[in-house]
Amino acid sequence: MNRAHTAAAPGHEAAPSGRRTPWVLAMVAAPLLLLAALVVDPWWAPMLILGAAALAAWSLADVRSAFVVGVLLATFVDYTTGRLTFQFAVLAAWLAWTLLVLLWRSAWVGIVRPPAEMLPALAIWLAACAFGVVHGVLRGHSLRSMGVEVAAALWPLLGIGMMQAFGRRSLSYAALGLVGIGLIHTVFGLTMLQIHQQRLGGIYFTTVTGVAAVGLWTAALLAPSGRTRGLCLAAMIPMLAHLLFSFTRGYWLGFVAGIAVASLLAWRNLGRFAPRERSRRLLAVPVLMGVVAVTLALSALYFGPGDLVGAIGGRFGSSFSTELSTETLSNVIRLEEFDRSIGAALESPVLGRGLGFTFVTRDLVTRSLKDQWYVHNYYLLLWLKLGVIGLAAFAVLVWSFTRTALRAADSEPSWMARAWSIAAVATTAQILVILLTNFSLADVNTASVVGYVWGGFWAWRADASHAHGVPRTGDP
Repeated sequence: MNRAHTAAAPGHEAAPSGRRTPWVLAMVAAPLLLLAALVVDPWWAPMLILGAAALAAWSLADVRSAFVVGVLLATFVDYTTGRLTFQFAVLAAWLAWTLLVLLWRSAWVGIVRPPAEMLPALAIWLAACAFGVVHGVLRGHSLRSMGVEVAAALWPLLGIGMMQAFGRRSLSYAALGLVGIGLIHTVFGLTMLQIHQQRLGGIYFTTVTGVAAVGLWTAALLAPSGRTRGLCLAAMIPMLAHLLFSFTRGYWLGFVAGIAVASLLAWRNLGRFAPRERSRRLLAVPVLMGVVAVTLALSALYFGPGDLVGAIGGRFGSSFSTELSTETLSNVIRLEEFDRSIGAALESPVLGRGLGFTFVTRDLVTRSLKDQWYVHNYYLLLWLKLGVIGLAAFAVLVWSFTRTALRAADSEPSWMARAWSIAAVATTAQILVILLTNFSLADVNTASVVGYVWGGFWAWRADASHAHGVPRTGDP
């Protein structure tokens, strides 16, 4: 089917009416919404319905927004409140709506097939996950835990969906969407920190801001425009503040790894495509130090200089301590997790115990026993659930995707496409370090962001493969 944009341009006379339409709808909807809020219990239900309707209409006008909204919803799924089923239902409903919009759209613009280079590794990973599901079902494991794990494990499939809506010219849109999600989390996390006045985890401080910061740094190194570089560096400040106030050592170490990989690959890439500009970009290093200094200064004003230094020092100082205290409790919990999960994994080291498997741990605060499906080390978690087969499948997936992105960065003339390729590799390195101390890729908060980053990469690769650089209907 012809993929060229065939829709006729709107008439000149229709433009003013089109601009007035949203205001007319708002004037009609506002009094109806207020009336519904007065008579409906709970009062927020009309707000929720109107918000969902507005987002659905927005996705019909621009299907790319559906993916941004989907990732935003996924990053706010809270695993600790007891409302996980409801939150996953909302997320699943939105993804189902997105799929419906894509199917409707594909009837007019065709379906984009994934590039052949992504399929083998993806098939291996999905086969390993499918084996884990069958294995878990046969062993009678918890279907609820299994569903939670599968939802996160399917993150590479987001790329196939994004291929249908994004293209080469959509990379700026995708980047702004990720930065917007990061800014929302920054405001949310810092606000809640101000309210609670104590270290917070979970959805309050996720990995999304660190991933966005690494992407912004990559763009700042490769962008030809000084204005673009300045905006990227400025946008890093709130992201870094949020990352700092996470008080999570794994996030900090992961960010350092991501920045290092992005810097090395960008320096190599500049030598290939902009050798005359390469030495000038060294100025970005002291500028980055300035960005970090500004972030620390603003953070000290927000948190208090002495309290900030004490909190950071306490987090690093407690890294290897096993004394029972507030700062070291997580170390003790993880040692117990590792002991129990390694013992369980050794019972089936090759095939694993299957998805949905749980083991019994004791809550060190309440001393009660509980079933636990996760381990604060993703590689150990994979070995426990999918065995050596799962570890190998994950390694093949990461290696295949990374190798393809590095090759694309070495051959693509567009700086934006090269920056996205390098950022995908750098953020993957960042996440791989974080996974040493957490199970981030086993929850949809991080998995959706990683899927979005790689989805953007595969979208422009598919655009280049199938359209040979011709803009698609979804592109601006």
